[in-house]
Amino acid sequence: MKKLNILLLFFLIGQASAFAQTTLTLQQAIEQGLKNRKDLLNQEIALKINENEVQKIGTRTLPKVDASFDARYNAQLQTNVIPAGVFGAEARNVRFGTKFNNLLALNASYDLYNPNTVSDKKIALQNVEIEKVNLQKAQFDLKNAITQAYYGVLLNQEKRKFSSENLTRTEKYVEEGKVKLANKTILQTDFDKLLLDKANAVIVVEEDNKNLALSKYYLANQIGSENSVEISQTMADFMQNALPTNPKGVDSRIELKQEQARILLYQADIDKQNKAYLPTVSLYGNWSAQNQSNDFSLVGKNTWFPISYIGARISVNIFDGYQKRYNKQEYTLRIQQSQNSVAKLRNDYNYEMQSAITEMQNIEQKLNTAKENITLAQKIVEVDNIRLNAGKITSAELKNTEYSLLTAQNNLITQYYNLLIAKLKYQKAVGE
Repeated sequence: MKKLNILLLFFLIGQASAFAQTTLTLQQAIEQGLKNRKDLLNQEIALKINENEVQKIGTRTLPKVDASFDARYNAQLQTNVIPAGVFGAEARNVRFGTKFNNLLALNASYDLYNPNTVSDKKIALQNVEIEKVNLQKAQFDLKNAITQAYYGVLLNQEKRKFSSENLTRTEKYVEEGKVKLANKTILQTDFDKLLLDKANAVIVVEEDNKNLALSKYYLANQIGSENSVEISQTMADFMQNALPTNPKGVDSRIELKQEQARILLYQADIDKQNKAYLPTVSLYGNWSAQNQSNDFSLVGKNTWFPISYIGARISVNIFDGYQKRYNKQEYTLRIQQSQNSVAKLRNDYNYEMQSAITEMQNIEQKLNTAKENITLAQKIVEVDNIRLNAGKITSAELKNTEYSLLTAQNNLITQYYNLLIAKLKYQKAVGE
């Protein structure tokens, strides 16, 4: 029995662990997303592929060595004609060679200087830099998506908090109404209205709970988790440092780095076209052994005859039909395009940054007003509830006060949303 209890205990612990939810700060959520997201891992693999391409091009500078063996049977030897007067008065037909002719060869080559290899390696290195920037862009986009999802949970938590408070208040009114109904100080119709208010408040809470759960699952999806997650920060945590104290510039924006990396790539392409006019200088060598015999024998005496040579080669592309010229023109035009894009993007991002700062400053004022309005509305509701119990106001008047509190709550949620969106807009504009 004791063993059974121990096994049951371990089972319950395992089940609790399986359904345990992870509680994360925004930074922890971002770190987990950067670690888990498969699309980001694919971008990292793309970077490794380009780094591997650099290594592949680097192997071109190593010597190339190959070996071959050629076995040939001459079924009919070539006839050669010796003109008259060389070995006699008449021309003679002779055949040179043996029936079997085998060749063992070892070839080696080495490029002392190859302009294409130099240029291709430079281009490959620049492609690596582009992939690094692309990886930074993918990480930036993922951070932005996770932050938005985290903010969504924050907003839904605030909505659920207000709706839960409203439900608690309506439940209190219902309990008070039961006493009043029993004492016959209110009509059944008035009590039914309280029940209806409670039912409506329950629906709102259920809807807010559903939206909160969905936003948590969406956050889990963004960070690559299969289970729902909980957040450890509150709206108050983010409101403390909502406005930037030292606004940054836009030069760290990833899109600018992408365009600048493309410009360097086009310049490397132009450099390759210029280097194409330079000669390729290479060394080569060969050692061969030829086996000749009328009987197929690879080990016969005096049947192998060595041959060897070394040399140097210089090759130059003299005319290619103006292809290099037009390639250079294309890359020059692409550089101009990217330069124009950089200028436009910098202007756009500066505008986004300044407008986001202005929006946050304006929203902060509205947010403070909305908080004050909620505090005031809550006090008025408390006072009007006392006045209702004292018979100084009607339930309809209290309902109007309740509606004012709901309006203040909705206004506060709206300002929270606007401020978080403006903050995201600023962070994106400056490349944070």
